[in-house]
Amino acid sequence: MSNPEIRLPKKSKGLPARRTGGDRAPAVRCKICGGKTFAGLDLGAQPVGDLILTRADLRKPETHYPMQLFHCLDCGLTQLGYIVNPAVVYKFFPFVSGTTRTATQHLQSIPAQLAELGGLGPASFAVDIGSNDGTLLKAYGPFGVRTLGVDPSAIPVQIANEAGVPTLHAFFNEETAQLVAREHGKADAISAAGVFAHIADLSSVMRGIQILMKPTGIFVSENQYWLDMVLTGHYDNMFHQHLRYYALRPLARLFAKYNLEIFDVRRSEIHGGSFRVFACFAGAREVHPRVAEVMAAEEEARLYDPATVTAWAVSIEQRRRELQDRVWSLVRAGKKVIGIGAPAKAATVCNYCRFGPEMIDYITEINPLRVGKFLPGAHIPIVDEELMFTDPRPADAAVLFAWNYYNETVPKLRARGWQGEVICP
Repeated sequence: MSNPEIRLPKKSKGLPARRTGGDRAPAVRCKICGGKTFAGLDLGAQPVGDLILTRADLRKPETHYPMQLFHCLDCGLTQLGYIVNPAVVYKFFPFVSGTTRTATQHLQSIPAQLAELGGLGPASFAVDIGSNDGTLLKAYGPFGVRTLGVDPSAIPVQIANEAGVPTLHAFFNEETAQLVAREHGKADAISAAGVFAHIADLSSVMRGIQILMKPTGIFVSENQYWLDMVLTGHYDNMFHQHLRYYALRPLARLFAKYNLEIFDVRRSEIHGGSFRVFACFAGAREVHPRVAEVMAAEEEARLYDPATVTAWAVSIEQRRRELQDRVWSLVRAGKKVIGIGAPAKAATVCNYCRFGPEMIDYITEINPLRVGKFLPGAHIPIVDEELMFTDPRPADAAVLFAWNYYNETVPKLRARGWQGEVICP
C-alpha cells in the first residue's frame, strides 16, 4: 500500500521577519533620554557576581546573563544592554559597607559634607538610599541629624537595625518615598552612594526624590566615574548590579528632566575613580565652577566620541590576554596562584578570563558572609584570609581582585609576612 500524499503549504505561515526582526536582538534604548545606542565592550554571558554559591549549589544549573555595554549617541550614557530581575540580583546580597577601613572612612565623609553644605543639625532629617548596614548614616551622629535608611537586602537591613540605625527593608521608589514623607516628613538630605547606578526603575527613583526632598534639600549620588574607567582601562566594575556607568553630562540631562540641577561635583580615587555629585531643585543654589571644569575634562578626553570607547574596548581585550598569560605561565611553571578579595568584580574577571580552581586555588576574604562559599561561574573556593598564613604550601602569587583597596590590603599582608607576588587585574 502506498503512502498517503503529503501536502506541503506553498508558503510558510510563520511570523514575518518584518515583525520579529528575524534573529536580531531588539534595539537597546538609552535609559535616560531614550536615544539610540551602539554596542561596546562584550564580556560574554556571566552569572550574577554577588550570587555566591554553596557547595550544594555547585551541582545545580547556574544561569548566565549577557554582559555588554551600550553607549548613547545623544546624551552619552553608558549602560548594560540586559537588566537582570532585581529580585534575582538581591535575593542574597553578601555585601556590607563597613568591611574595610578605607570604604568606611570614605562613606562617612558624605554626612559631614552635607551638614556643611545644607547646614544640617538636630532639626534636620536625612535619608540614605541603599543604606546597607548603616555605615554612612552612623556618621550623622555628631550633627544630631535624624536619619532613615532604605535598602532591599534583608541581611544588611537586619545588621543596621540591630546596630540602632533605623532602616526600612524596601526598594526605593515613588511609593516608598510617599510612605517615608508621610511618616517621617520631607528630607533635608538624600544620599545614594554606590547604588544610584544599580537601580533598574530609574524614573520611579527620580520621582521619589522629587517627592521626598524639601525645596531647599540636597541630593548627593556617588558613582564609579565612567571617565576614570576609560582613562585607567578598568573593566571589572562591570557586573549585573551596576546597570549604568555615569559621567557628568548624562547625569545633568537626567536631573534636568526632574527639575534638578547639579551644583557641585567632587572627584575621588576610591574604587579606581569615583565622583560625588550634589544636586538641588533648579535655581535653589549657586553652581560651583567645578561643574564646568569636570564637563570640560570629559570633552577634552573625547569621552562621548564612539572612537574613544571602541579603542577602550580593544585595550580591555589586550588587558585580558596579558592577565591570562601571566597566570597561566605561573601555573605551568608549577607555581601556586590564589586570589585576594571576592567581590562581584572577582566573578567578572574570572569568568571573562576563564579562570577556575585549576588556575586559582582559592580566594581569600574577610567578609564572613562570603567565606565558605564559591565564586559564581568560576566555582573557586572562597576561604578565610587567615589561610594565607597557615597554608602548608604558601601561594607564590595572588591576583588582587579587590585592587581598589591595595594601599590598605597589601601593607597589612606584608606586615604579617606574606611575600608572594601581587598581580592587579
